[in-house]
Amino acid sequence: MDVSVILPTYNEAENLPILIPQIVEALNPLSLQIEVIVVDDRSPDNTAVVARELAKRYPVRVIERLYERGLASAVIRGFQASRAKVCVVMDADGSHPISRLPDMILPILENRADISVGSRNIPEGGSFQWPWYRKLISKTAALMTLGLTKMTDPTSGFMGVKRELLSQAYLNPIGWKIVLEVVVKCKNARLIEIPIMFHDRQFGKSKMSFKQQVLYVMHLLRLYAYKVFFTA
Repeated sequence: MDVSVILPTYNEAENLPILIPQIVEALNPLSLQIEVIVVDDRSPDNTAVVARELAKRYPVRVIERLYERGLASAVIRGFQASRAKVCVVMDADGSHPISRLPDMILPILENRADISVGSRNIPEGGSFQWPWYRKLISKTAALMTLGLTKMTDPTSGFMGVKRELLSQAYLNPIGWKIVLEVVVKCKNARLIEIPIMFHDRQFGKSKMSFKQQVLYVMHLLRLYAYKVFFTA
């Protein structure tokens, strides 16, 4: 297997029938062996049922977690299930540009990078129709990580990573920012940033909340402690 695209889901039944065919279509020209791993946290809207129906027509595997919850831990479960050379993580709400998947994958397969991250904060990147306060929150969140990483968009959820790296890192994130966790813990990895245009979801409700923002701060504190005590 060349690529596993991992989609953590909760109440994304309306989005998957749009997203999965587009993922397969975008990667078909690369002539790679691919799979889409849907990791669902027992969504009440029957997301897992929809994903299993899609698996009859597309290379989809479905993992339904009955007791665990959380985006970051769902992604880690997808990492564990994958046997591909490259794992890609993206949101299941359509906010990440599927057209950029080849740009995220090829640098890793061609051994030019170990991790690729989609960035809104480099030339040609950005966010469609975001109000000023959302941009401010995103910029502030990025500034808070200056002591951890040179990544311009640490709150990005769009990442490609060489799977063999993951076995060398102890991933223990709080909240939902798995990309930041991987980049910090894989400290010697070659990182490349790919410009992306971020879109707001078309269907369903955003998972962002005040609780998630608090968890982000807690996650940062844990990563700063990790850098001080384990990488000094």
